[in-house]
Amino acid sequence: MTNRSLGSLAGRFRGFASRIAAPLLLSAFLAAPPALADNSGSCGGKDLLMQLRKSDPPRYGAIIDEASKIVNGYSTFWKIQKPGVEPSWLFGTIHSSDERVLNLSPEFQDAFDNIDTLVLELKDISNPNTIAIELLKHPELTMLPPDRNLDQILPAEQTTQVAAGLAKRGVPIASVLRMRPWFIYMSLLVCNAPKNAKGQSFLDGQLAIDAQNNGVDVEGLETPLEQFQAMADLSDELTMKGLLEVFQMPYSTNDMTETLIGLYLTGNSGLMKAFAEGLSDDKALDSAFMKRIVTDRNRVMAKRILPYLERGNVMMAVGALHLPGDQGVVELLRQQGYTLTPVN
Repeated sequence: MTNRSLGSLAGRFRGFASRIAAPLLLSAFLAAPPALADNSGSCGGKDLLMQLRKSDPPRYGAIIDEASKIVNGYSTFWKIQKPGVEPSWLFGTIHSSDERVLNLSPEFQDAFDNIDTLVLELKDISNPNTIAIELLKHPELTMLPPDRNLDQILPAEQTTQVAAGLAKRGVPIASVLRMRPWFIYMSLLVCNAPKNAKGQSFLDGQLAIDAQNNGVDVEGLETPLEQFQAMADLSDELTMKGLLEVFQMPYSTNDMTETLIGLYLTGNSGLMKAFAEGLSDDKALDSAFMKRIVTDRNRVMAKRILPYLERGNVMMAVGALHLPGDQGVVELLRQQGYTLTPVN
């Protein structure tokens, strides 16, 4: 990737923010999407943050500075305490099967091995078939109305752009004409690595499997329908704009995935948020994503976890981007009288 390409990241980074914010079930369901995702054989790519550090130190510095200001953005693992209740845990995950993120710290493993209940975003996340069946019950979430096709809601010029972008991925536009733009859009942002095809679970799913093997109860904070509905609530106009920009990205899906993993491994969820927001000049879609896919769901998660926390000895494991910020899960639980302390 050239410095010139990196310099253009600022105005064309919407896909990264959307990829971070995507609900858990999309990572599971779209792990093997219908020929839309990058099938290059590996999710290995370039770390765009490190590239930015070299090519544009001022912008890199601004992102680091912004990350330092984000409330509760300095950890992905927290201890939850309240007088008279056994301690519980909050863990920020990344929806990836990369071996680096599956290699968990001794502190985390010690806590995980002794919990009574694991509460994830979705209870059945280790069973993609359940998610697929639920989606098939609600075609209106992923498909356009019967009287509308993609080429009917797009100007001719944009239809040509979409067709050309899909053709580069070996996908004829005729195969997606009935799909909602958000579904095409998110499918294009998924790295379809061989390890997923071989059945290797991503972090959240692996936690569920390990918990079940340990005889630990596994519960969920949301339903598959609720997560799909959150994505479907985004307007077709906004997600179509994002879809068009995916075809213009100066970096690959592999680069996006590698950057996301690198950010996660820092243990700094605030940096993930700051990086996504700091490299986008047009905020419309990013703002819509963050509100509907992150902030709105934070409130739901923070409310629904309370009965479990009252029992104690629970681990809540949700996407890392749900933790930081003044409307993040950490702060919302503090408002309910809990003390949250970073572990790592």
